[in-house]
Amino acid sequence: MKLFKTFGAAAALLGLANAQNTPKKVTILTPLEGGSVGVMGSGYMFDVVAEFSPPPSVSSGVGVAATSTSASTSASTSSGSSSGSGGSEISYVRSKRATDPDDGFFAFINSPNLTTFASGPNAAAPGFVCMVNTSSDPTENLAGFFQLISITNSDAQGNILEAYFSWFVGAAAFGSNVNSTVTVFFLDGPAPAQYTGNPMTDPHVISNVATTHFFIFGDAASNATAAPSMDTPLSINVFTPRAGEDVGRDGAGWLVDMVIVNNDISANYFAPSKGYKTIYHDNFTDPNFAPGVSEAVPGLVVTSNTSTLPGGADTNLANLFQINAVTSVQNGVIIEFWCTWLVGTAFAGQGKPTGLTIFVVNETAPSSINGTMPSNIISEIVNVNFTLSGASGATSSNSAPASASSTGAANALTVGAGPFLLGALALLL
Repeated sequence: MKLFKTFGAAAALLGLANAQNTPKKVTILTPLEGGSVGVMGSGYMFDVVAEFSPPPSVSSGVGVAATSTSASTSASTSSGSSSGSGGSEISYVRSKRATDPDDGFFAFINSPNLTTFASGPNAAAPGFVCMVNTSSDPTENLAGFFQLISITNSDAQGNILEAYFSWFVGAAAFGSNVNSTVTVFFLDGPAPAQYTGNPMTDPHVISNVATTHFFIFGDAASNATAAPSMDTPLSINVFTPRAGEDVGRDGAGWLVDMVIVNNDISANYFAPSKGYKTIYHDNFTDPNFAPGVSEAVPGLVVTSNTSTLPGGADTNLANLFQINAVTSVQNGVIIEFWCTWLVGTAFAGQGKPTGLTIFVVNETAPSSINGTMPSNIISEIVNVNFTLSGASGATSSNSAPASASSTGAANALTVGAGPFLLGALALLL
């Protein structure tokens, strides 16, 4: 089923003013510091949020962004170098990248079947660096493996205020039953394939340096269960969209990023025997990528009150989440499932208020709620109300104030699509 059609003309989605915001603060949402993630060494994710602000006054010098000053020479010969942009930092803006190739940022779905899904710089955010110390080469820049790159908040002038970077790790590439460390930051120019400098002292690092130490769980997840001890054992935390903000571009290109937490460990609601499994659900290659019951998180229900898909507001959208990852394990029991969906079509409309309803049921969720809430809900019910942007990012004049209920954490966004993906985007949902 094709819900994504194409993103149409890239200019229509991406055309905003040539603003100059740059990333200043990065935060690793998952893995958590000291956390245990994945099963059998894989099936976890890195989720990074970057906050942007206007750049400082720039000098006229051209720097090497790959390494610290002392290591710049060796970087240019052995590990790759990255020159600054003529004395100014890369500008991260939503604009017509096809005609403005130096704008430095666009949102896109970096499917594993694309040539852009590879070690090295990220095609959508060239200054982004991600390194994992248990990689076969700890200096290797892994930013090119992030599958979902989205702009989760920007102003009317096109200044990016916030962006998300999400990577589902589908193989035990960084070890099993080992401690590991991930480090992320931004440079003021295109990042190299290997970074050999010290980011704490490198003058070309323009953000903070975020580091998380975590454990990669290398065994199979437990299927042991006990009688439930709670009526509502699951909690849901929605990071984006955030209530009250305008999201997307022409109603498309927005992100849903959330985590479901099992608070009744002995009941083991996420046991593999109950159908829960980690998946990167690829838009490009998976013929089952369509609305309905999630292949990964079978109890999840997500509905949109303005959906134009068959079944309308009753249709369960849970199977449209590309990333479904295990982000916390305790004594072999899966505690957290993290689910992320980059929306690529205006299926819920544009220029108007909209809302999502999210909850989890015991056993298998319905493909449609048929106007009636299920009786076997085992989580809180989260309602997030926000506004879908209209043409050129404008919203309708009668947009009502947005709000959220239940878990108060929810974030917002705006986004576009990679210009060179026009052909590939025709394959998207």
